[in-house]
Amino acid sequence: MKQTVKTSRAAGQLEKMFRVLNQHYFEGKLPEPIISLKKTPSAYGHITCAKVWQAGEESKYEINISSATLNRPIEDTTATLLHEMVHEHCLESGIKDTSNNGVYHNRRFKEQAEAHGLIVEHHEKYGWTITSPSEALLEFIIDQGWEAIQMGERLAWTDMTGTGNGSKAPGSSETGAPRPPRAKSSTRRWICPKCGTIIRSTKEVRVICADCMELFTKAD
Repeated sequence: MKQTVKTSRAAGQLEKMFRVLNQHYFEGKLPEPIISLKKTPSAYGHITCAKVWQAGEESKYEINISSATLNRPIEDTTATLLHEMVHEHCLESGIKDTSNNGVYHNRRFKEQAEAHGLIVEHHEKYGWTITSPSEALLEFIIDQGWEAIQMGERLAWTDMTGTGNGSKAPGSSETGAPRPPRAKSSTRRWICPKCGTIIRSTKEVRVICADCMELFTKAD
């Protein structure tokens, strides 16, 4: 995807990512939501627990990705989006995956998230809510060629202290306690010094370009 430096393009990229993830992990069965970009100081994102948008005769959920965290590595943004998609899957399937007004994530959420490309860790207060991408999801992101969104609304990471959405609107389910930002993406880019072909990997590799017989060198 092209470098994303406009909010309209950022939302469009997230919509495309939703469709691809929906097809890959949910057989395309999740209803397409409205994806919004709003600053939520206490969470990476949230999904409404009801279809709060009316689009013609169709009602839709809203998935919000915090505009303050858009410029994280693309695998982290993808994990947040997929986290909210798991909530949508649970809503559509009648699975009660949270309690305490959508704040505490129970073992049902953990089971569903880990069945759909995520790794889930426990938070003492907020339950099974800390999510990161599995190796399979990282490989999938590389295969799709998704790039990081190069923009984000200003917000200090010290403001990212817990769960909940910034407006405290009722009837929403949130990503929960966030991780500290990672200094680097866990994916690596390699380039052929002769023809300029670029490949990506999730670990250190030694690969030779079959066209040039040159060893790929790290580009990042």
